[in-house]
Amino acid sequence: MKKQKRVVERYECLMPASLLLKSAIDGRTLAGPEEGLLCNISPGGAALLVDCLEFGQYHLVESPLEDENQVLELTTNEVEIFCRPVWFHAAGGQEGRRFRLGVAFLQPAGSDEMRDIIQSVEPEAAGGWKDIWRRWFTG
Repeated sequence: MKKQKRVVERYECLMPASLLLKSAIDGRTLAGPEEGLLCNISPGGAALLVDCLEFGQYHLVESPLEDENQVLELTTNEVEIFCRPVWFHAAGGQEGRRFRLGVAFLQPAGSDEMRDIIQSVEPEAAGGWKDIWRRWFTG
């Protein structure tokens, strides 16, 4: 069995999420939204299951990798975080989804931006995972 190389703790979760491909210059939406399922999250990134990666001329993974002026916006439970794709692969048969996608957050875990994001979430909207995020990001 292959040992996973985890640098930090991951929180396993199953939460609805949405991805948009946006311009990093003016914030304009270029593609999406693509609805998915957030599978796990860590201070540095997350893993999702999604049905579709292509939107006309845009690809949710390849487009931001080829053009640094494009970023992904991950939204879940009223939290919006800009990120970049790191990896993806086919995920046949998992929860009816077709692709598993890994993203890295652009805001560093201890940054003022990440603290502001987490503090802006209403506790009742976030459920139990807000305490975990506070511990990671605002500690």
